[in-house]
Amino acid sequence: MTLPINSNLPPYTIRVEEDKESLSKYLGDLSDGLERMYDDIVNVVNGTFRQNGQVGNLNWSPVLKGTTIPGTFTYTHQIGKVLRQGLITDCWFDVEWSSAGAATGNLALTLPYKVAFVDEMPFVGILQISNVTLTAGTNLVINGISNSFNGEFWCVGDGVATANQTIADSGSGRIIGHIRYIGQNDEPA
Repeated sequence: MTLPINSNLPPYTIRVEEDKESLSKYLGDLSDGLERMYDDIVNVVNGTFRQNGQVGNLNWSPVLKGTTIPGTFTYTHQIGKVLRQGLITDCWFDVEWSSAGAATGNLALTLPYKVAFVDEMPFVGILQISNVTLTAGTNLVINGISNSFNGEFWCVGDGVATANQTIADSGSGRIIGHIRYIGQNDEPA
């Protein structure tokens, strides 16, 4: 921040009695400058992001999709809650489906806010699964995919390489989970 400099005041000396008007103006300019600086800091830290009435009240409908063809899942239930504090986004979801429709590719979840642009996949969430036939491994995790609205499901387990969970292996099932990630500043609508 550049502090306002009042050239009418002598350097290092303030003669309050002689120049009250100049001092008052200088302090007013300083106060306005500090308010703008704090406002700028708040905007950078919190970001400006898409406002959505459904998301704004903490409710969110989690939507499963395929990464090649999204398809239309048939849900037994789909419940979600989201909390965004500044750029930090927490999503909790409970999704049960009986059919993946025409979805193909890997299993993914549409997230309510866009994931920050980051290297690799640092945002990993935990899951509880039921009646899901795994592509590999013994469990699933969800990864927030950089610069997207996608959370992709990955198979994990001891002694196996991580692999995407494919739709073909997940025709039905239930996934309960949570993911925390950093969202984007100035997110597009």
